[in-house]
Amino acid sequence: MDENIKKKFKALIDYQKKDIELRKLNNVLDRDEALASMNKNKRVFNDAKQAIADCEQQAGGILDMYGELRKYVEENEALLEELEKSEASGEEELEQRVKKLESLKSKFQSADKKMHDIDEKSKAVCSRRTDALKTGNAAKIKFGEAREKHNKLVNSKSEEIGRLKAELEEQKKSLDPQFFAEYNKLVEENKFPPVVPAAGDDKKNMYNCGGCGLNLPQRGNAMLNDKGWFRCENCRRIIVRLD
Repeated sequence: MDENIKKKFKALIDYQKKDIELRKLNNVLDRDEALASMNKNKRVFNDAKQAIADCEQQAGGILDMYGELRKYVEENEALLEELEKSEASGEEELEQRVKKLESLKSKFQSADKKMHDIDEKSKAVCSRRTDALKTGNAAKIKFGEAREKHNKLVNSKSEEIGRLKAELEEQKKSLDPQFFAEYNKLVEENKFPPVVPAAGDDKKNMYNCGGCGLNLPQRGNAMLNDKGWFRCENCRRIIVRLD
């Protein structure tokens, strides 16, 4: 490998090593059980909050139903009172009054059933709201406890993370722009690490990719021996031999 190219690859590999350290630390934070607990309890709290909002909306609808039913009952009570005060002047009118009374009886029975339904719905909504309040408050407490634990972990790693970020920024200045652009492109494609060593048999000059493990074609083996690097035709990682 040309010494200038080798120097550029060594700088990129040194950068990658530091990048790996930083990613490991970030993975520790991302996989923290306390963080998972925070996210879980946040969802539970939001679900409980939505349930309470739904209950309040349903309660408004129940009040409207109750108001309409009350008006309906009052109108029928007034009609009943009117029938009770009036006197039938004949058999035909008496028969009409009986029919109206029977109709009112049916209406009151219907109103009673509706009132029972409203009562059941009210109890169900109140029960659901009470449960949601309990669940939401419990989730809020658990979220706070988990956040405190996660923040302790973040604070314990913050100095090291800050140092690594600063060192990476400094190392970027010495990297070959073209190599670094390819490095970032592979990172975006979730091909990490982007730069891998050639694995295989040096005596036979037959290698495979240190990333995906694919055996290299004859052309790849030849380029590794000649130029010291090759792009894997399977995963597109940069395979290098620095010896």
